[in-house]
Amino acid sequence: MPETIQSFQPLKRENVVGDIIEAFKQAIIQGELKPGQRVPSETELREQFGVGRGAIREAMKVLEATGVVNIKQGNGTYIVDEPSPALFNPLAFAIMLEADMGQELLELRSLIQVGYCRLVAIHAMEDDWNKLNEAEGAFKTYARSPQRDVDELTKLDLDFHKALLGATHNPLVIKIGQTVEEIFFASIRATLSKMGDLEWAIESHEQIIKAIKSGDQENICNVVVASLAHWGEEIIRREQGS
Repeated sequence: MPETIQSFQPLKRENVVGDIIEAFKQAIIQGELKPGQRVPSETELREQFGVGRGAIREAMKVLEATGVVNIKQGNGTYIVDEPSPALFNPLAFAIMLEADMGQELLELRSLIQVGYCRLVAIHAMEDDWNKLNEAEGAFKTYARSPQRDVDELTKLDLDFHKALLGATHNPLVIKIGQTVEEIFFASIRATLSKMGDLEWAIESHEQIIKAIKSGDQENICNVVVASLAHWGEEIIRREQGS
């Protein structure tokens, strides 16, 4: 059983539930609480924070709902071993609420996509290339088929980018990247119904793969930025109502 070592300081502010959650966040950031480590018992937490049982239980419910801790009935509460999808739900909501689904989202995607494509050039293995080629081929074939459904097109385009993210072999980049890509594709879904955009998307996928295989980091950046410039034009047209 993992050792329980964390000791928290008594709270002095009014928002005790929020303060408990913040204390856990800081303890994880500072490495005082580690993945898989057992959290102090409810009694110990009450004594350390100097708060009542209700505040501790409410904070634990929030931490469990957001994927920070895993409550095992009869066996204690543990910091999760690996990032849970629930951890990124607040991030997704923040992006959806604060970004205007236009230029701000495009700028965010540019930062993320350039970064993860560069990582693919460094970390991709043979199996990753197989998955990338398969995803690229599936999108190309379906995009050029007579019967096309915009939802399936969106899914296949997103699958290509998920394959790229998987090839980074970085779980945090994968989770954050998928969150950004899913929101982006939801915002430009209708654009994928245009045949001109489909041919452009096919060419863009091919150029991205070619650039990553070259291993030239500057070339990767240039190709991805050029690819995103097209979506920037589409966003401007949409916002202007044309």
